[in-house]
Amino acid sequence: MEVVNTGKNVMDMLNELFNDLNRDDLSLIERLPYVREYERYRDVITNILREFHIALVLVRITFNDGSRKGYVFLIRGEGGELGKIPTSGVVEGYVVSVKGNDRKKLLYSPATFNRAEDVAARIMEFANMYRKAEERISQLQLLREAEKDYALFYEEAGD
Repeated sequence: MEVVNTGKNVMDMLNELFNDLNRDDLSLIERLPYVREYERYRDVITNILREFHIALVLVRITFNDGSRKGYVFLIRGEGGELGKIPTSGVVEGYVVSVKGNDRKKLLYSPATFNRAEDVAARIMEFANMYRKAEERISQLQLLREAEKDYALFYEEAGD
């Protein structure tokens, strides 16, 4: 696996994740920690941060061509009291990209935060983007099925 230092910070990586979640060639997205049906992802992450002042977030995206990207974020709180979202800390991260036999680990420099509101806002932004991407994948899958059915209908009809 090739290791590449991107020269960018982890907030740039988060923006790249947002861009990937907006692509129309998504076939599957997965994330950890796991969220039960009745839970909201942002609540799970913020509760982990409140309780432990650290959270690991993993997102794996699979595209229609079979390529995959794995986003890894480690949020470490350094200031504030337990039971509340950290008031300061560091976010670290990297991306593993797999396309055929080409495997790369893309390194990003850590970013610091000095306000709990900043962390909470970015978590909410990510959770909303993820939910929208899940909805879009469902719509795209339905559209692909409809296109197959349409093509099959006209193939059978001889048109």
